Amino acid sequence: MARRSSNGLAIVVGLVLVGIAMRGAKRGAKPSAFKTWSDNDAQKFLDELTPLGIPIDAILQVYAAESSLDPKASSGIAWGMCQAIESTLKGVGWFTSHKKASEFGQLTVAQQAPWLAKVVASQIRMIGFVPKNAVDFYTANFSPLAARNKSDVIYRAPSMAYEKNRGLDRAKKGYIDRADLAAALARARVGRPYLETSQQLRRLSAEKQAATS
Repeated sequence: MARRSSNGLAIVVGLVLVGIAMRGAKRGAKPSAFKTWSDNDAQKFLDELTPLGIPIDAILQVYAAESSLDPKASSGIAWGMCQAIESTLKGVGWFTSHKKASEFGQLTVAQQAPWLAKVVASQIRMIGFVPKNAVDFYTANFSPLAARNKSDVIYRAPSMAYEKNRGLDRAKKGYIDRADLAAALARARVGRPYLETSQQLRRLSAEKQAATS
C-alpha cells in the first residue's frame, strides 16, 4: 500500500509539472496567416481524433484557441496545433523517429493528426476520464491535475503558471478558472479558423454518413 501511495503521489506531482510546463510554453504562440485546410487534412483529423470519444468540436475549439488551427504555430519552444513542447512529444514517442521537436511544426495537419491523437490519448489517461465538452478538455490542456480533480480554479496567483497566463484572468481576480477558459473558447468560436473548419468537418461527416447509408 505504501508503494502504491508513493506512485500515486508521483503521478499527481507529474500532472502538476506537465500542466505548468505546457502552459508556460504555449502562451504567446504565433500562428501564421490561416490557411484553409484541404479536405484530406480535415478528413485525417476526423479519422484520427474522433475514435477517442471527445466531441470533435470540443477538440477543434481548444486548438482554435491555442493555435488558430495553424499546424505551423510556434512560441519558440512549443509547436503545432496543440502547442506541444519537448516533454509532451517525448511522451508520445516522437523522438524515436525524429531528431528535433521543432520538426513537429513543419508537419501538415494530416501529418500532425496521428500525433495529436497520441497526445490526447495520453491526456485522457492522465486525467482518468474522457472530457465531454470543450471547457473540460481545455482544462486538461492547462492543468491535468485540475481536470483530474474537477477543480473550478485552474491556477492561482502568485504561481508561475498563473503569471504565464495572467492575460486569461480578465477580471484580475488573482486566479484563472473555468469561466476564464470558457471566455477564451468563446473568442475562438467567432474566429475564421474555427468557423471555416467546423463547417468543413460537418460537411465531410455528412458526406461520409450519406455514402455509407
